[in-house]
Amino acid sequence: MNSLSVVLAADSATTVEYYGQNGAERRYFKGANKIFQLSEAHSIGLMIYNSASLLSVPWEVTIKQFRKELADKSFNSVEGFADEFIEWVNASQRLFPDDIRRSGFAQQVGSSIIRIIISFNEQRQEDDALDFAPWVDVYIENERTSVQDSELSDEEIEELTITSKNDFVSEFDKWVGFAKTDNIDEATRDKVIEEAAKQALNTLARENNYTGLIFAGFGDHSVFPELVSYSRCKLWGTKFIASGKKVEKVTHDIPAVLSAFAQSSMTDTFEIGLSFDVFAKMQETFAAELKVISNNINELAGGTVPDAKINELIGERLASSKDKIFDYARAEHSFPLRRVLGVLPVDEMAELAETLINLQSLKEKVTKPSETVGGPVDVAAITRSEGLVWIKRKHFFDPSLNSRFFERRR
Repeated sequence: MNSLSVVLAADSATTVEYYGQNGAERRYFKGANKIFQLSEAHSIGLMIYNSASLLSVPWEVTIKQFRKELADKSFNSVEGFADEFIEWVNASQRLFPDDIRRSGFAQQVGSSIIRIIISFNEQRQEDDALDFAPWVDVYIENERTSVQDSELSDEEIEELTITSKNDFVSEFDKWVGFAKTDNIDEATRDKVIEEAAKQALNTLARENNYTGLIFAGFGDHSVFPELVSYSRCKLWGTKFIASGKKVEKVTHDIPAVLSAFAQSSMTDTFEIGLSFDVFAKMQETFAAELKVISNNINELAGGTVPDAKINELIGERLASSKDKIFDYARAEHSFPLRRVLGVLPVDEMAELAETLINLQSLKEKVTKPSETVGGPVDVAAITRSEGLVWIKRKHFFDPSLNSRFFERRR
């Protein structure tokens, strides 16, 4: 972004993971759309990454339906558009009915119930007289499961458990037969369900099945372009939550912004002169070598310096070297780049954005067995006056054979 416009560029690669006879299998496709016009009437766009759907509904369908219902409604800032979209998705019963949301989470709870029953069966192989009810009490005591890193409050978790109770009971009844035990009372059943729900929420927190949302453009009161990104957007039980919010703006003091999402190593290298994975390896190597040198000097000096002091000194030197490296990178790479980016015309900004995507794609192609970045690159520019205009855009059809499509769009 600079004071004139914001340019969005995205590849077309998408990954679909499913479970077949050989376990988890992945397929890679090169036709995904990741950049969308969020409003027909205002200068605002939306870009996605990672998961291409929510509850099996493609984001392309969701975004275009929102755009239709948004009509000419506007907001003072890009954050206003972002908040409206997130609230709309969470409230949409047409695309994401509550019963489907509950059913999806109930299946996750069912997976946890299965794991609990498998644990019981494994221990009963060693003790045929093992009873399910007392075993459950011991299991829960040993596991001491607590919900970690959840985006839901304790009150929301309690409400979710209450509203989904019947779905959880159905899952329990579906799988309890594998325990091969009779007369399981409701109290024991409810203990298993409560434990399974906690485990399911913890699994949900660790899952990689999330979507990144990037809103960019101009609000009604925006002088310069703004960008609002959410790094983890997913359903938590029945509630859609967008977390990892970051706001970036061009201002009178900040002439340009360069941001990368999902795959950022090439952009990092371009902006600061090295990628963060290389820098992390450098720091790790420095630490190991400094430790060896310190131990050797300490040994030659009679071993009078304790390890704790040596480690403290090494930590101080690593922190100092980190600051010096990044000060140099900012002065020699990042600041000059942003000064130039701040005055680039739109067409050259678009060329730069596309080039960075192509470089990342080339790197993936020659260094990794699976290409997670690739396919045609879409590029869109957003200015206050012209709105969102496409610099490059793929179609799944030949435009020259479909003139009536463009006539309908007028």
